[in-house]
Amino acid sequence: MMPTSTIPKSELKVIMKRFLKDQTRGISTQLFADLAGISKVHLQDVFLYCTEPLTERIQYRVSKAYNEWKNGEVAIMQNQDRTRFVEYRREAKPIMSRTTGLQVVNGEIKIKVGISNKYDYSVIPLDEQLRKG
Repeated sequence: MMPTSTIPKSELKVIMKRFLKDQTRGISTQLFADLAGISKVHLQDVFLYCTEPLTERIQYRVSKAYNEWKNGEVAIMQNQDRTRFVEYRREAKPIMSRTTGLQVVNGEIKIKVGISNKYDYSVIPLDEQLRKG
């Protein structure tokens, strides 16, 4: 297992908002909440609706769960009755994929090609880069 570091609160809020809005993230909100050890409603209240504060306990639990998911330390398994659950892997298997995207570099838009972790939501999308610049 890789050591997990706690993600700073401001960064975690941005990452989790992207994570929860992505419909192709590979894990349901309920299973992610179970992995983090909090309720689905509380997870959504903190990160999507911003009606609850982000406490240190939630910050630590969600950071740990997100890092385990991103690093491929957990897998979604299915029982014979089609219920799904999260299981820890013996060896981490991060999901890598080919990526092609656009990136703002020194005020110019450049093509970025390579291989990256499919579930890394810390990468800033182009629309957010353009809003900042």
